[in-house]
Amino acid sequence: MRFNKQELAALASQTSQSFDREGVMVLREKQDGFFRRSEGCSLRWFRLRGNLLFYLKGPEPWHEPVGIIVLGHHQVKVQTQDENGYWPFQIVWENGISYRMATFHEADRTLWLSAIKMAPYDVVNAQIIALKEKLNKIRAVTDITTYRLQKGIVLDTNEVPLCELALSCDNLLCDAHGRPPSPLIVVYVKYSKGLCVKYGTTEIVETCSNPSFSKTVLFRASDGLTRDAIVRIVVYDVKERVSETAVPMGFTSLQLSTIQEAQRLRVGLVTRDNKTIGFVTINGWSLEPSYIGTSPSHANDRNCIDVPQKVLCHRRSQSLPPRLGLKLKFPSYGNLLKQNFVNSHQVTYRFHSGLGGDITVHEIMAEPKLCYQMPMQVLDIYIQREKELLEELLSVGDVCGHWKSKQLGLASTHVSLLKHYCHSKRCLHQAEHAYFKASSKKDDSSLEFAPINLHLQRMWVYNDTLNKTGFHDVITAGAFAAHTHKAERTGGLIRLVQQVKDISNTKAALNYAAANKIQAEYDNVVALIRLRDEISTDMDRIVVLLQAVQRDEVMNIAEVIKTKFKVMLELWRPAVVEESLAIIGWAKHSCSDDSENQTMSTLVRLTEQLSLFDANSDCDTFEASSSSSSKETSPTVDFASFPSSSYICSNNCQKLDKDLNNHGSELQFYNDYFNSEERNRLNHSFRSVRSPTRPKLNDTHSFSFDSKRTRHGSLRHDFKSTASLEQVSYRCLMESLSGIDKKKNTDLKDSSSLPSIGQIDSTTRENNLAFLKGIGADVEATIHLVLETSTMLAEGSEDITEDDLECLRSQTEDFKLTAESLARWSRVAHAALRLRCESPTWAREHAALQTRRDTCFSQALTTLTAGLLCWFCSMPSDIIVKVLTSELGPLCGFEGLLSLYSTEKAMWGDMVVAVEDLQTVVFTLTKVGHSNMAIPQVTGTRGALTVYIPVSDSLYNKFTNKQHLSFTITAVFFNIGVNEKATLAEALGETTPQYHSNNDNLDRVYKYYHKYNKVFPADPLAPNRASSRTKPLEEVMENLRIAVHKKVPKNIEVLHLAALATRLMNGIRYTSCKSAKDRTGMSVTLEQCTILASEYHLAEHEMKKALNIMRSEGCRRENTYKNIGIRKFAFTKKQVMSLPEEYRPPPGTYGSTQT
Repeated sequence: MRFNKQELAALASQTSQSFDREGVMVLREKQDGFFRRSEGCSLRWFRLRGNLLFYLKGPEPWHEPVGIIVLGHHQVKVQTQDENGYWPFQIVWENGISYRMATFHEADRTLWLSAIKMAPYDVVNAQIIALKEKLNKIRAVTDITTYRLQKGIVLDTNEVPLCELALSCDNLLCDAHGRPPSPLIVVYVKYSKGLCVKYGTTEIVETCSNPSFSKTVLFRASDGLTRDAIVRIVVYDVKERVSETAVPMGFTSLQLSTIQEAQRLRVGLVTRDNKTIGFVTINGWSLEPSYIGTSPSHANDRNCIDVPQKVLCHRRSQSLPPRLGLKLKFPSYGNLLKQNFVNSHQVTYRFHSGLGGDITVHEIMAEPKLCYQMPMQVLDIYIQREKELLEELLSVGDVCGHWKSKQLGLASTHVSLLKHYCHSKRCLHQAEHAYFKASSKKDDSSLEFAPINLHLQRMWVYNDTLNKTGFHDVITAGAFAAHTHKAERTGGLIRLVQQVKDISNTKAALNYAAANKIQAEYDNVVALIRLRDEISTDMDRIVVLLQAVQRDEVMNIAEVIKTKFKVMLELWRPAVVEESLAIIGWAKHSCSDDSENQTMSTLVRLTEQLSLFDANSDCDTFEASSSSSSKETSPTVDFASFPSSSYICSNNCQKLDKDLNNHGSELQFYNDYFNSEERNRLNHSFRSVRSPTRPKLNDTHSFSFDSKRTRHGSLRHDFKSTASLEQVSYRCLMESLSGIDKKKNTDLKDSSSLPSIGQIDSTTRENNLAFLKGIGADVEATIHLVLETSTMLAEGSEDITEDDLECLRSQTEDFKLTAESLARWSRVAHAALRLRCESPTWAREHAALQTRRDTCFSQALTTLTAGLLCWFCSMPSDIIVKVLTSELGPLCGFEGLLSLYSTEKAMWGDMVVAVEDLQTVVFTLTKVGHSNMAIPQVTGTRGALTVYIPVSDSLYNKFTNKQHLSFTITAVFFNIGVNEKATLAEALGETTPQYHSNNDNLDRVYKYYHKYNKVFPADPLAPNRASSRTKPLEEVMENLRIAVHKKVPKNIEVLHLAALATRLMNGIRYTSCKSAKDRTGMSVTLEQCTILASEYHLAEHEMKKALNIMRSEGCRRENTYKNIGIRKFAFTKKQVMSLPEEYRPPPGTYGSTQT
């Protein structure tokens, strides 16, 4: 208690309010003697206030207090009258502490015992709850949030309220000691049926008799309000902010119609005894939409709304009275945003500007609908990929010896991944909250693919003096990390990826080499399938063109087909296929011993368990039995066997022509931020290994290499050395084919690490090779037949009959059948190569890494898409069109507040990889329309995802070239730790990886900045037109470069400048900490106030006030309640002192220890 000595002494001595009980008692206590301590009795004056029992130095009330007893969780033992005539009793605690006291009379003891019994906090709290319930029965009072839930009222942000109320008080009475009150106003609304609703509150103004409140109250018609509703304004004096203890001072009641008509009222505040304790001034305004039929725009001088006919005068609510009939602006959010965000929470403010007017601020926090929906779509892609890989392994058939055990090991890994993905998808579908994952559930493995505490934090501002308005959005989410995985000091995914690529480790090097061989084969398979599909599409197009008698176009397509087929034949290497299958003994006749049959039955059982496991999901159609097939699931073409072999590839390979990507979580990450020496030696960074140019999005093929290539050096790309050919167009494929073939030949010739070919006679192998060559010859014959027929029909002068077209269709189908067979054998050869080169142990270890990476990427992609939805709804359409048509793409600035200490170090490593992965995703705009859903859709494969984002028809139609509808983003991630763990990390020298990462991201921002300047050249007249407080972009970038290169503790200037640069380049802002609740709340409120000061001329003396109000009464305080059920930030006093001054919450808003 020594820290609160003065406060407790004042509480024990203050007589302005009566004590629960006071009087003289005898206290038996230890007394210090000259030689020893002895117990003695002394007379003390006792005072009981609440659960605090004070005792003074002497038996008179004017003595100073010397001790305190905190009552609660104690027992009282009563004793009989002693020899001195006293009536003793004892207060005892479980830990052995006890106080012995006595009174002079038995009646006094009874009264004291009764008072002490009622003093503990639990008893007082139970009394308060009982009194509230009793009061509610007499006069029911409910909170507006509860009332809306009971009535099923959904808050519509587009609804224009009836009016807005701003309040101020004057001449409030001080207490007996002359201390001004700390007023708080609560607005109640009394409905016609007697129901009283707590409709809104203001902030607390400390020790002020003439407060002007910045937080306003909106009255909405959707809440059932009418002009006859009674508005009751009650002023409270807040005695203690931490416990929010407040006593009522006075009240007044008015009809809502009176407030609407009068615009400005000054009414007396009275007590129940009709004693006036001060006055309240009520400023009421009608509202109207600020946009009609257009989407909102960011704050920009060119986009300021033109309202000279509607705003007739400057409004100075705290100084001069407004003119009657004044209408103020209210933001219009648009339907598209409403369809994608729900459960919005809105707080409104009015702050002073430096020019004498007011700044209207609306702060909104909403939950994106795609919090669970997008991770489920991503999981569908992962599930489909694992199914195809498992089917491919089983398509090899009944192999012998140790190949079978390897087949079983690899298949078991895929089954385990399938179970994990299916279970996660089901849990996401059955989540308790449909659109929100609380931070308290970040350790729940069943929801690990969903982002933590994902919200849109939006601020709309209107300065009537500057005639300027704008939206400012920040997407907040917890760190993209696998919280349920091992979080020891590994450095997260960065270090784990580097360990996979560690060339100094012999085992890792062998696995890396084997993976390269597998990828080389896989690239050829995928390219072959892609070319087959493109040729089939071109053939179908020829039939359509012949029907339309467009002969010239037919000849052009025929030439394209010839070029594609030439590349396809070069990719079909029958000798390679035969060698891969011969090594695993695929041509043997006898593979039927009991142990082998038992192994295959184990495979079948694993796949059957999978079907049973997820009978209600998409997995129930998955059938992987190597012995069964059906007309629905098996290919329609009979799979012919080799003439001299009994080997038959099973027919259960579903969708073998499906485009596939890399089979694992193969990673390519060139930066080991945890080893600066190796970093300097290798001189590898994010940018040094990327291709110097961005992907071009104007190729004629929608799935071309230019539009969807996985860029070399990107994290989402596999660690194989060759680029993924799944997205390669035939033109780019021809350019790189020679290099790929040379590499593949080199890989195959290097057979020292591969098993030797089994004892298969040369005659059998020659027959098998002839069969494979025959497949290629059949494909070549069918395609030449199609081209000859097409050319003849196109060059002929006679009319094309239906029989001619039917003949051409039949020839096209023949090509598709033969090409299907060719693709299947390529798939089988790829599976055989996996059996040869891929170790089941390595596959299992890699599966754990893949799962961790998939988890982080799913969270990052969901968060990124939520920001893009807001960007397309709030950014001016001309800027959007210019950014996308110039192939620039939006800039996504991620801000991290993680400390590189303990578990957060691994979170940082996970987040770095997840953010880097985002740059390989292709985003494509689609129309919303009437039938289509407004929720984004994810398609593609693991390494080549495409996200379709719905936009308004008006924006979609502005793109003349539809190929500009596809784009990629540039993601940058700056991280600076701010809490007490960051102090420890800096003291231990753990922040070096963070410094290197921030430098790499600075290089990326500068590259984007140079491209941005070409698309949006700097206007020399802009500084004259813009606010004097707004810095030019060039200066901001230079300051950012200087700040990043500084090695100073908690260099938060980096975060502020990076955020400003992102906004100036029309980018999207994201902010994260561990749970996006406490440090994130401090960051976004600081950013919002910085925007108000720099762009809307918030008065300097209002800056600190606005910051404290947003943190104590704004949306981020509500965010803490949504996550942990307590409206307090999870900071202790010591943690607050370790935060930078700008990030410290105001008193009374923190104290919870739950994160």
